[in-house]
This record gives sequence, structure tokens and C-alpha cells, in this order.
Amino acid sequence: MPIDETLGVLAHRGGLVVRRPELSVGIVGAVSRPTGLEVELLARQPLDRRGATERQAGIRAGRDRVVPAPRRLLPAYDEGLDLRVGRLDQDGRAHWVFGSRTSSSGGDHFGGTHGPSLRTTLRFPPLYDHASLVLAWPEIGFPESVVDLSLPPQDSVERGTVSIWDAPVDAGPVPASLRHRTHDGPRGEPPVEAGRIVAGPRVLSRGADAVVALTRLTAVDGALSAELLSVARGPRAAAMSVVPGPDRPPELPGARVGVVHDGEAVWAPHGSGSAGGGPDAFRSRIEFVLPDPGGASLDLLCAWPDAGLPDVLVPLPLDGR
Repeated sequence: MPIDETLGVLAHRGGLVVRRPELSVGIVGAVSRPTGLEVELLARQPLDRRGATERQAGIRAGRDRVVPAPRRLLPAYDEGLDLRVGRLDQDGRAHWVFGSRTSSSGGDHFGGTHGPSLRTTLRFPPLYDHASLVLAWPEIGFPESVVDLSLPPQDSVERGTVSIWDAPVDAGPVPASLRHRTHDGPRGEPPVEAGRIVAGPRVLSRGADAVVALTRLTAVDGALSAELLSVARGPRAAAMSVVPGPDRPPELPGARVGVVHDGEAVWAPHGSGSAGGGPDAFRSRIEFVLPDPGGASLDLLCAWPDAGLPDVLVPLPLDGR
């Protein structure tokens, strides 16, 4: 069974763990399972609003010269173009790990808010109670930085880990009296790495051959960032493999999500992510941005009509406010 079809235990509430002039690094998500610890990081460099000509002039004039950071844990022969991540063992030795899912962005130089970024998901062996991660990017002057994490104990992880096909589901019908609309909040994705995870992994909706799981819900900048995992198998998966025609909306196949707010069902607009599969298995992992009504709980909406899963209402307690 793929690792993401097993719900683990939330291992960290997220947020920025390193803030330096040349780079900030935040934890987007962290899940602990008996098979290992999965950590998703997002690193951002400063926004540079200068055009290419100005930047080249700065380099020629020596104003933008970068002094490489010293190496203590990173091997001297290592060469890289981006952030390296590892863990420290009990003897203080670094064990470097390559990301299993990695994406990057060049940022938005003019009129934007974000500089170049790197997002990566790393899988470590089973780690409990405590772990020390080490981050390094000497080429941009970012020194090796050790981040200490408090992790859930082994017995909690073993008790809380369950297949998404077997996990409990607490969902009910959506009231017919609700008005439905699409969230019309600010465009663009919030800095999710700076937010706080208020709800961890859980199943939102399930049928015989399709399931929707919330991997995390993050509160950031007055909004909620929700990541949904949608999985289908058998005939349902084969139906998802059909190429959308002109009468279908230009969105990734998978579940949609919303919240109940002021007597309305407020659905997230089309999200960003990835989707794929074949005749026997399909999965998508999509992020959505929703309004944050505040409070210690939330009524979350979920639907995947293409997979035969109707609109449902999920009462969701929120932690870490």
C-alpha cells in the first residue's frame, strides 16, 4: 500500500523554523508513522525586484558577491544547487536525505511578494520523542542550521496509524437550507510554511472504491490552507483516467472542499497540486484556500461527485489556535 494511503500522527504544528537574511525555512507538514517520519519543508530566498540587467550590473560591480558558508557536517566534495536536509544521529553525524517530492519557483520579481522558493518532502526512518534536522545551503551563504523537533512517542504513533480505507469517518449530510458560493478571497497562495497546522490527518469521506482524506489544515494570514488526498480504485479509477472534454471545468480531478460560514456553504476555488493514475488506481493531492471563520471548531464540507461521493459535512475540532 502506498505510504500516503496510511494516516499517520501529526508530528509538528508547522511554521518557520529558520529565519535568516539569505533564506527562511518553514515546516509545511510533518507526519509520523511506524514506517518513518515524513517532513515537508518550504524554503524561500529574499524577493529581488531588480530586473536582469540590474542584477548583472551588481554582480559585475562586486556588490552581489556571495561568500560561501563554511561546511562542518556537509562533505567538502558535496556540490548542490539547492537546500540539503539531513538528520543528526546520537553521535552528531549527519545523514543526508533526498526529497521524494520536490518543486521550485523562481518567484515574482515585479509586484509580487515571494522570492525564489524550494518545496520538498523528505522521508526519514522512524523517529520518536525527539529529532534534530540539519539544513545546509553553503553556496548562497546559508550556514548549516540544526532544528530540534519534539515528536510524538512511539506508542501514540502506533495507535494513531491506520489505513485510509479503515479509518473512522464522522460525516453527515449538508443542510438543504445553506446557500452555496465560491470563496472570493485574495488570489494567490498564502505562505503556508509560516502558518500553524490546526487539524491533522483524517478521513473526510469514503465509499467502496473512493476515499478523501485531509492531510492537514493550516491557519495562515486569516485564511485556511487545506490539502486533500483523493484516492480511487477499480472502476472508479478508470473513470478518473478519462481526459476531460470541453464541457468539463479546467480543474484537477479529485475532491473539493469548503466551509460553512455565516449560513453559507463557501467552497474553495480550483486548487493547485497533482493528479494521475491508471485503469486500476487514481490519486490526486490538491491544496485549497478557504476563509477562516475563527473559533475552536469548524464545519468542513467535502464532495467528490465524479467518484460517487456526495456533499458531506464534517465537524472538525481545531487545535493549536
